[in-house]
Amino acid sequence: MTEQNKKYRLQRFFQIITLGSSFIILILFALMVVAEQRPEWKFYQHQYRQRVLANSASARKELGQQDKTPRIRQIQIDDFSRIDRCTTCHLGVENPNMSRAPLAFRTHSGDLLRQHPPDRFGCTICHSGQGRAIDKKNAHALTADAHWDRPLLKGAAVQSSCGQCHLAIFSPDSSFRGAPLFQKGRRIFAREGCLGCHKARGLGGSAGPDLSEQGRKTRHEYSFRNVDGERSVSNWLREHFKDPDMVSPGSQMLAFDLPEDDIDALVTFTMGLSKPAMPLDYFSVATLNELKGKRAVLDGNTLYAMTCSACHGKNGEGKSYTEYTWGAPAIFNQDFLSFASTDFIASTLWFGRAERQMAAWTPHFSGMKNREFSNLADFVKSRRNIRSTMSAVLAQTGDAGRGSDIYTSHCLMCHGDNGSGTETISILNPDFLAAAADSFLYKTIVSGRRNTAMPGWGRFSSGDMADLIAFLRRGQKQAPIHRRREFNPGDAVNGEQLYHYRCSRCHGLHGEGRSGPAIANADFLAAASDDLIHTIVAHGRRHTAMFGWTDDVASAEKLAQSQISDIIAYLRELAAKPSAVLYPGPNLGHADAGKDLFARHCSECHGQKGKGIKAPALNNQEFLNSATNGYLLAAMSLGRENTAMPSWGRGSKKNAKLSIQERYDIAAFIRRRQRVVIKRGKAASMTPPNSAAENKKMEQEANPAAPLGK
Repeated sequence: MTEQNKKYRLQRFFQIITLGSSFIILILFALMVVAEQRPEWKFYQHQYRQRVLANSASARKELGQQDKTPRIRQIQIDDFSRIDRCTTCHLGVENPNMSRAPLAFRTHSGDLLRQHPPDRFGCTICHSGQGRAIDKKNAHALTADAHWDRPLLKGAAVQSSCGQCHLAIFSPDSSFRGAPLFQKGRRIFAREGCLGCHKARGLGGSAGPDLSEQGRKTRHEYSFRNVDGERSVSNWLREHFKDPDMVSPGSQMLAFDLPEDDIDALVTFTMGLSKPAMPLDYFSVATLNELKGKRAVLDGNTLYAMTCSACHGKNGEGKSYTEYTWGAPAIFNQDFLSFASTDFIASTLWFGRAERQMAAWTPHFSGMKNREFSNLADFVKSRRNIRSTMSAVLAQTGDAGRGSDIYTSHCLMCHGDNGSGTETISILNPDFLAAAADSFLYKTIVSGRRNTAMPGWGRFSSGDMADLIAFLRRGQKQAPIHRRREFNPGDAVNGEQLYHYRCSRCHGLHGEGRSGPAIANADFLAAASDDLIHTIVAHGRRHTAMFGWTDDVASAEKLAQSQISDIIAYLRELAAKPSAVLYPGPNLGHADAGKDLFARHCSECHGQKGKGIKAPALNNQEFLNSATNGYLLAAMSLGRENTAMPSWGRGSKKNAKLSIQERYDIAAFIRRRQRVVIKRGKAASMTPPNSAAENKKMEQEANPAAPLGK
């Protein structure tokens, strides 16, 4: 083949390519012209007109009055900085005659457009999607190649948008008509303890990310490497809730063991946690207040469900220390509630537990209000079951024989065989029994003494309590003195000075107890009338170090009745004040002896160094700042039913019975590990387990006509 023929053939090849390309381009241009003449939105408008014309005469007349010329319809909302063209295709959203039409032409569901007219709100503020697009693919932005941040919300998921303007997480008055799935998700969010790890609207923990703006995140902010199904925010959240560690490797979040419907509701609610960019007058008042950081003080029940239930369980059952890396105590356990005071619970909330999962909930970190610490502590304490009533106890004559059995099973471990209280307070002292009314004994037994080793025995029935009181009074020669004397109000300022010089050497500088009992104790003062305290101070107790300040001292040291009233006024004022420190109280143990006892009996679960293996950590500064010596002694003595913690005061076939002194020694060893005393700054006001109203009610039950004390 000659060179000339080669050139000729090459020219012919390029000519054919050029002609073919030109032909293809012309076809494309033709298709573009046709497409421009018949775009997707024109098809929808044509179909809509056909459906209207096929409808009633009134509908045809209505259409005749409208502009029949195909056009792009646009809604511009300056307040939202949005332009929506959705009604270009969805022409029937406000036409009541199209209620049964297919989705693209159908009337908007419900009556939401009455409160949210399209000309004021548009469409994408609720439905998301790309409002400026005029074709379905880009407007819905659901496919992987549609790179729009906020795809169309499908089905009930659109209810998540309600939260943007109307959600007030902490307001019971916040309601969502027409959004049942979102409301259901809100209830699930509140009951599952999500705020124990996450913060929302300023309240919650910090172990997980803040959820306040969760709904503003786009799908491009998530990794879908371990997620099956569509690449949407809702699907990512759904799979994450089911298996957090699979979707987000290394996540410490617990999986939700919930039905699919509940998971969908929780996803919908979570997607609604956001604050859109719009003028403030679009928000509800409750929502606006929350966004500004203002909310009402929450009650303890609500707080527990929102912040505690994920770890401690909805019923306070806790989490096993053997099944979970970090266990959680069963804080509704009746043994625990019998000796854990509201002070202890609130202090635990405040300080948390370093090196454990329990974070510090100080207001600075958690957003909790001061009053909410006491509300939550009171709620936990209120879960204690009390099976007796004072009126029923005082109305019957107990059986001392049966009371003896109760005493042997529950009281002997601390008060001794004859109640003489060699290492504890004597409860059979004749002077004490002569001064103490049955109502005082009842309240002492059922309420206990906070922050001391005396638990509250709520498990006893009214008959049990009557039997136990009968046993305590057996052989009593002097009948109880029931005086109803009136005392003038004391001067607390003068009482403080008198207490410091006359009482603190035995009862402690802060009334927390030393060689004598804790008398600035809210439980003691709630049970004791002024008359009882006057009698004890004035006349003392035989065979104890408590002498009578009017009977047994020199005239210069004697206390007048008015001075005793001053001391009582000071004690009541002191006990009512919140304390930044929980004072450990007396301890008669020896730490060196306790070291060996701890190694033999406690280290298997609590660890040789008290770090906690299969049980709570005892070598923990936050714990030691919250737990008094009385708490430690009571925990050892009673144990915790339905847990691995046995009663070392009773003993069993598996565990030895430890003497009261041995328990004191172990408590002293545990206390020796305390290195610092941490103050709580501005402490919350702690409400006693029995409030003033409850105590007054108990008094009225005992004697409606003549309540005790002042």
